[in-house]
Amino acid sequence: MNLAYKIFLAINATSWVIVIYGIKEEWVIHDLPYWVFSIILLIIPIVLSAASIPLTLLLGRDTLMACDELEDADNSFLPTYLGYFFVGLGIDKPLHLTFVYSIILLFTYMAQTQYFNPIFLLFGYRFYSVKTSGGSRIFLIAKKHLRRAAEVKFSNLRRINDTTYLAWKEK
Repeated sequence: MNLAYKIFLAINATSWVIVIYGIKEEWVIHDLPYWVFSIILLIIPIVLSAASIPLTLLLGRDTLMACDELEDADNSFLPTYLGYFFVGLGIDKPLHLTFVYSIILLFTYMAQTQYFNPIFLLFGYRFYSVKTSGGSRIFLIAKKHLRRAAEVKFSNLRRINDTTYLAWKEK
């Protein structure tokens, strides 16, 4: 399950390249007007991102009851996403899109650090870089607005990988 979920997250994180390309190229299906299909293209990553959240319940559980450092990471990944938009706008041919997207998807999956998905911001999640008491750095996705390391107490984390966790509501 973990492998499939990581691939799913990597697709969610990189799908904007395809969406932007499709809108730029004015893709249509059947008799749908261009603007309707563009809205559908925009909705697809939102729906996939929403679906990825409850799937974390199938992942391993963990806790984090203290940390040494806490940094807000909401803005640190935005340049990556702007890059995806520019790539989508700069590609001219579908074959080029296929190759470029495959490379981006492969690197995103292999790095396993780009699980930042700006759509999660729409759902109320925030992103944090946390240095644990043991000295490890982790990427935390949580609905809590944290300001200080002392506020970090999670007993219901889901482990996406060794360095990325999604926090569920505390019981």
